[in-house]
Amino acid sequence: MMHALPSYAVWIVLAPALAALLQNFCGKLLPRKGDWLVVGGMGVSLALSLMVLMEWRALDPGHYFEGSVTWFQLTGGISFSVGIVIDGLTAAMLIVVTLVSLLVFVFSMGYMKGDRHYDRFFFWLSFFSTSMLILVVADNLLLLFVGWELVGLCSYKLIGFWGQDLANAEAAKKAFITTRVGDVGMLIGILMMYKACGTLSLQGVFAQVQAGAIQGSALTWAGIALFLGAVGKSAQFPLHVWLPDAMAGPTPVSALIHAATMVAAGVYFAARMFPIFTPQALYFIAWTGGVTALLAALIAVTQTDIKKVLAYSTISQLGYMILGVGVGAPWAAMFHLCTHAMFKACLFLGSGSVIHAMHHTQELEDMGGLRKKMPVTFWTFVVSTLALAGIPLFSGFMSKDAILFEALHSGQTALFAIGLGAAFLTAFYMTRMLWLCFMGEPRNREKHDHAHESPVSMTLPLVVLALLSIGIFWGGFADDYFTTPAYHADYPQTAEVAAAYAPAGEVRAHPHHPVWFLLLASAMGLGGIALGIALFRSGKRDQDTVLLPEGLHRTAKNKYYLDDLYLGWGFVGLGDTLSRWSRVADDRAVDGAVNGVGSAGVTVAEISGDADQVIVDGAVNLVADATDAVGGVASSAQTGRIRNYLGAARRS
Repeated sequence: MMHALPSYAVWIVLAPALAALLQNFCGKLLPRKGDWLVVGGMGVSLALSLMVLMEWRALDPGHYFEGSVTWFQLTGGISFSVGIVIDGLTAAMLIVVTLVSLLVFVFSMGYMKGDRHYDRFFFWLSFFSTSMLILVVADNLLLLFVGWELVGLCSYKLIGFWGQDLANAEAAKKAFITTRVGDVGMLIGILMMYKACGTLSLQGVFAQVQAGAIQGSALTWAGIALFLGAVGKSAQFPLHVWLPDAMAGPTPVSALIHAATMVAAGVYFAARMFPIFTPQALYFIAWTGGVTALLAALIAVTQTDIKKVLAYSTISQLGYMILGVGVGAPWAAMFHLCTHAMFKACLFLGSGSVIHAMHHTQELEDMGGLRKKMPVTFWTFVVSTLALAGIPLFSGFMSKDAILFEALHSGQTALFAIGLGAAFLTAFYMTRMLWLCFMGEPRNREKHDHAHESPVSMTLPLVVLALLSIGIFWGGFADDYFTTPAYHADYPQTAEVAAAYAPAGEVRAHPHHPVWFLLLASAMGLGGIALGIALFRSGKRDQDTVLLPEGLHRTAKNKYYLDDLYLGWGFVGLGDTLSRWSRVADDRAVDGAVNGVGSAGVTVAEISGDADQVIVDGAVNLVADATDAVGGVASSAQTGRIRNYLGAARRS
């Protein structure tokens, strides 16, 4: 049931938006270049998000807040609105986005200190978070798409923030173009839904789908088209290639975009639109997530850049979330999204702390032995790693196991096995990275000697995020927030939806997790950690050690040659070849034909000119000359003397 939106709720978006606006125009003139303004705006947004969360929690299950105003109207009475809906999905995402954004903003105050574009950096951070909040609260597909595209714009500017470096500029372009591929599919899906349903409001779309306005293969293709937007934004195979290169941006950007916000947008969108997905579409979604989780984990094992390891880890975990949606457990996917946001933001910010201490060195070959130099960073890194590895008592164990069990419970044992394999690899490569970074002997003594713990502005966010990675804070979270979303009464009554959500007012009944499953899931994480310690503890192995079968290692190291496919001899290369051929055809065929016609015209003109000069002008000139000659003869007789005329007359 809908309730009127609290009057202050709109300021959840407006507060950081106004802070960004003021920062853009006045940031250079303000004390500390306006960083406090942006931090304050996000702090207000977090406080208001907590208030609206408390009010929503006081409602009965299945109830939600909603409010909208008309945005613009077209001829024929067609109108579009700007609206906000706040249910469990929205409330949880608001807390995640605002909390992580605030902590990243505070971290950035220390990390970006001294940057010559310090004020501009905070403007784009605030604008990015505002765009993400628009996406989260939107009650219709049009406003959601606006926020979606603004997020893409901001990510482009933030990834390429240090654009004076060509690699950063190229990474920004790659992210922008790659995600646009998915966005085209999403736009097609939105248009398909509008044509069939006659509305873009989420409530209207769900109601029309239930009424059969679009069904069968048309609904399947519309769902897959919409999901393509999530494939791009959430870096799913094969559009995941942009995210590792996006690590070229400042580390706070990596934490904000690639842990809690932009990449999470696709998962949130898939969970929000879950009721329209047919079983065929869900099958496609599940396998997309499963393949992404495994392939990205294998690549992470081969990486030597600390941020690249975390980047591929993010891709793998996003694959887990999409897998959760595909196996009919959007609540589990959202649960993992929220827990992952905390420990992955902590890991990204922790890597930033290390990079800051090592004078912007990101390669593991220059690290080692930092545990005593950076104790706060080290222990927060350990906690977050245990959470990511899915170790009991930490948040990742609860959310990741929920996805794995739902995959098993749904009967998709192949995807369950893939999930287990990815979980083992996750624990292994994170242990490898942790050990090479903090343990053992320093591999670059000079940089190690100059390393030091980061300032409080950088370590405090790490401590907060590490605490939020402990499992005690997440008990019952999924049931409280994700099992009775807005418009539940309008969901199409399919078996998948009935299994995913609890009716309003009822408690979600989860299947019991057998002991063998809990032991198996725990063994994957603990086994990966044990193997990592066993291999690297002796110090005989380093970041270049081959850890996979040679062929697989080479393929994973080269990222399955997808960059070559896209940028080398594939799409971009093919485009370059086609453009060269088009240029040759234009130069030789089109321009040749045009130039030939022009040359022929010149030749004809020259011949015509010669003919005109020789024949026409010659004839005219001959007549003129003859007339002149005759006139000359005649004029010679005209002497003007009378005696000559009389003499001539006498002779005649």
